[in-house]
Amino acid sequence: MEQANIMEMVLWKFKDGINIEQGKKSVLKLNEFASKQPGFISRKTAISEEGKFLDIILWTDLESAKLASEKAMQNEMTTTIFSTMDENEMIFQYFKIFNKTEK
Repeated sequence: MEQANIMEMVLWKFKDGINIEQGKKSVLKLNEFASKQPGFISRKTAISEEGKFLDIILWTDLESAKLASEKAMQNEMTTTIFSTMDENEMIFQYFKIFNKTEK
């Protein structure tokens, strides 16, 4: 199994008027796109009590993560889902993993 070296973090919420339950179903469709990208390791999505979402995507390397992001911005299915997200509330960042503790 390849080792994760990069963590992609996306903190976001839906635009006003988007039904959260329907939105959650559409966001799950992003798994299909992400899992087919070179360097992809895993994706976890969580929701806070306030309705904010957190995506954590693990990648083998930064180049693969950035290339996947570029491809996502050119894909009709992913851009349709992204259009439901409030860009003003979005935080998107890559991190180099330096510590791992697992049970």
